[in-house]
Amino acid sequence: MIHRFINSSAGDAASPSGAGFPVEPAVRTTVLPSGLTVLSERVASVRSVALGCWLNVGSRDEAPSQNGISHFIEHAVFKGTRKRKTHQIAQYLDAVGGYVNAFTGKDTTCYYARILDSHVGRAVELLSDLILAPAFSEKEIRKEKMVIAEEMRSIEDDPEDIINDHFEALLFGAHPLGQPVIGTLAAVEALDRDALVRAVAERHTARNLVVSASGNVEHERLVGLCARAFADLPAGVPPHRVRPAARPPRHTRLSRSMQQTHAIFGRRVPGARHADSDALLLLNALLGDGMASRLFQRVRERHGYAYNIYSFATLYEDAGVFGVYLCADQSTVEKSVDLIRRELDDLRVAPVSARELRRTKEQVIGSTMLGLESMSTRMSRLAKDHLYYGRVTPVEEIVRRIENVSAADIQRVAVHACAHERYSSVTIDPVQE
Repeated sequence: MIHRFINSSAGDAASPSGAGFPVEPAVRTTVLPSGLTVLSERVASVRSVALGCWLNVGSRDEAPSQNGISHFIEHAVFKGTRKRKTHQIAQYLDAVGGYVNAFTGKDTTCYYARILDSHVGRAVELLSDLILAPAFSEKEIRKEKMVIAEEMRSIEDDPEDIINDHFEALLFGAHPLGQPVIGTLAAVEALDRDALVRAVAERHTARNLVVSASGNVEHERLVGLCARAFADLPAGVPPHRVRPAARPPRHTRLSRSMQQTHAIFGRRVPGARHADSDALLLLNALLGDGMASRLFQRVRERHGYAYNIYSFATLYEDAGVFGVYLCADQSTVEKSVDLIRRELDDLRVAPVSARELRRTKEQVIGSTMLGLESMSTRMSRLAKDHLYYGRVTPVEEIVRRIENVSAADIQRVAVHACAHERYSSVTIDPVQE
């Protein structure tokens, strides 16, 4: 086994207000001979453990003909394994006060549990069963296709979901990042048991799996539990991913039966591994993340043009998206868009004031620290850091990087990210009746 110990002591790191952070628990990493990675940090002050099994596989690893298969598998494994029926899966952790769930993204799939520290072994046993031994009965596959078809219809009822899927399809085109996580109805309907079994054999492998835990967990015991539970997991190979090519701006207008206009516009930016990701995070917070942001204050509070407005920065490992979402009455959309463009231009041409930069740094650092009070958030941070960067970033290093971002850095990133003349857009207008 390969052991790495990351002792993250943040006691000497100063916050913007001058207060020191509490000492962060040591993050421990073990790589089993198969290639499976086990990460943990012990927080002895709690009685719970958040445990996640993260597969380095998502919708970006699917062929168009099988778009949605990762999401389908994530649903279908809960319908029975070779050892457990559906109700037994549901009851196994519920009986001891815990819970189990899962989600699929564009680049990861996660099966996770929250339990008391005395039931970690039970959680590892259940999660490994879901990953290693799904039954995929024909009856349950048919039922799950109906469930996912209903989920697709529910998305069609939510303009914010619809518009995001259309927007990323516009930005990424035929690249898999442009595919919806849930897939297409035709592709999901065409899935059969053989396709699901093949996908699990190819994707659920040791080198694609990171087990992450935060809470009152003993690392060596967790490693032993994982070594036994995943002993039959083949080593496998990581997915081969191609970076999406650049595309010129594109614009789409849709219409739906609703009361307001929904609009989203933005452009591609570098991914999570890029050196400018910290400056982009601060730029996003300045522009439209929260009630103190420029867009919220100017468009909603000062003028009352929109109820819902925010900016966003979605970063995948090798590509990202930066943009603005707006929901407003049709009569105020153009006025809102004009104000948004002015704010984008201001960030490109004028450096952020020292006072606003300090407030934004306080906001981002404070949000980061508050998130660490959740064991589930901590568990997710360990896994995502490892998958994206190959290491878990100590919190004091994150704080130091944020503190080191200058007004000039933000303006330099804004020159590209805020260039609205290069933005793609999707607009959903209300149907005129």
